[in-house]
Amino acid sequence: MSELRLRAVRPYGEGPPVDLTVRDGRIAAVEPAEGSPPRAGELDGRGGVLLPGFVDLHTHLREPGGEDAETVRTGTASAAAGGFTDVFAMANTRPVTDSVDRVRWLAELAAAEAVVRV
Repeated sequence: MSELRLRAVRPYGEGPPVDLTVRDGRIAAVEPAEGSPPRAGELDGRGGVLLPGFVDLHTHLREPGGEDAETVRTGTASAAAGGFTDVFAMANTRPVTDSVDRVRWLAELAAAEAVVRV
């Protein structure tokens, strides 16, 4: 079980700071900020703003056919680094993602390689 605690971060548009606990990749608790400094293993969120994950509706993952520019793994890793939790892959691939079989192939590739949901 992995756990992360972010202390004294302010939810966007939601008022006073909170302490956020994430357990196994899911929000486990949102509580009023304790006010004490973060302890070892906790992150100091003072001055930060807590936002939901972003969704990119226009992502060029380029796979198949353009792997020299981007792949599902590199594109989704970049998205995650920017706070995106979901991306929609454009069909500008070679061959074009325009059939059930090609979409299925992309879904299987994303299940194996993606860092965020595709």
